[in-house]
Amino acid sequence: MRFKVWSHPIEISYSTTLLSKATLFYVVSSLLTVVPPLIIAYRSQGFWIKSATYSEQPDIHFKHTLIVILEKSDGTDLIWSSRESDLELEGDRVRIPVIRSREEDGNRDGVLDSLWLNLEMPMDGSEEITGVQALLLFDYKLKRFSYFEMTGLVYLTGQGSAGRSFQCSGDIQLIQRQPLSHRGRDSRYIESPLAGEPPLHLAEILRNYGARNISLRVENSYSVWRRGTGVENFVLELNLNYPSQTVEYIPGFWQTIKGGWIQYLSVLVVFIYLFNSIKTFVFSQQILPTIIETPWKQ
Repeated sequence: MRFKVWSHPIEISYSTTLLSKATLFYVVSSLLTVVPPLIIAYRSQGFWIKSATYSEQPDIHFKHTLIVILEKSDGTDLIWSSRESDLELEGDRVRIPVIRSREEDGNRDGVLDSLWLNLEMPMDGSEEITGVQALLLFDYKLKRFSYFEMTGLVYLTGQGSAGRSFQCSGDIQLIQRQPLSHRGRDSRYIESPLAGEPPLHLAEILRNYGARNISLRVENSYSVWRRGTGVENFVLELNLNYPSQTVEYIPGFWQTIKGGWIQYLSVLVVFIYLFNSIKTFVFSQQILPTIIETPWKQ
C-alpha cells in the first residue's frame, strides 16, 4: 500500500532566438493576455469608482435663530424673529411669543439626537390663523472623512382653516447635489442663509438656499393642524430628529485603485489560464520550432 507524500511539476523550457516566429508569438500572446482584460473591465462600467457613500451621524446644534410668520384669515400676518434687525422694520406686525426648547442626547453618546421646540404666540379672540411658516438655523458638521461644516436652514410650513396649533415632527436630512471630498476642510457654506440686510425677503432666501449644492431639509415628516377659534395662544410645536446620514463622497486614490484592480484581476485570471493553455499546446507540439530543454536532457 502506497500513499503520496509530495509532488512537484517537471519544468520543460522552450528556447529560441530573439528574432523568430516563436518570439513574435510569445509577445503577441502575452499582450493579448493582459490588455483585453483591462479593456473589458473598463468598458463594463464602474471600473473607476467616481463616488461612494458612508453613514455618519452629524454633529447638529440649534443656533437659536428662529423666524416665525403666522398668516391670518384677513390677509395680514404676524411675525417674530430672533434677529432684532428683522423686528425693527416690521412695526405692528411683530408679536412676542413664549419659546421653550431643548436638545436631547437620547443614547448618551455625546452627539445630540433631537430638538424639541414649543412656541406660544399670544392672540386676541378675533384673530384667526390659517397658515404658519418657520425658519430655523442649525450648525451642521461632518467629521469622518472630510471635515465639513455649514450653517443649515430648515423651512417648515403648514396651513388649514382657522387653527389653534400646528405640530410637526420629522428628520433633518442632508441634501447633496455633489459629493464631498474624501479629506480636507470644507466650510464654503458656513455663512448664514439669512445673512443680509432687512427687510426679510422669504422667497429670495429660500431660492438662494435651494440653489446650494449642499443643504438641509426635513424628511419623513408628519404634521397635525388643529382647528379652533377664539384662543388665547397659537401653539407651534416641533420635534426634529438628527438621524445618521448617508453621505456621498469622492473616493481617494487608493480606494479607487483597489476597486479597479479587483475588477481587472477577475478577468485577467481567465485570460491567463486560456493563453497559458494555448502556449503549452503550440510549443509542446512544436507548431513553432523551438529548442526543448528538460531536466533529464541538459
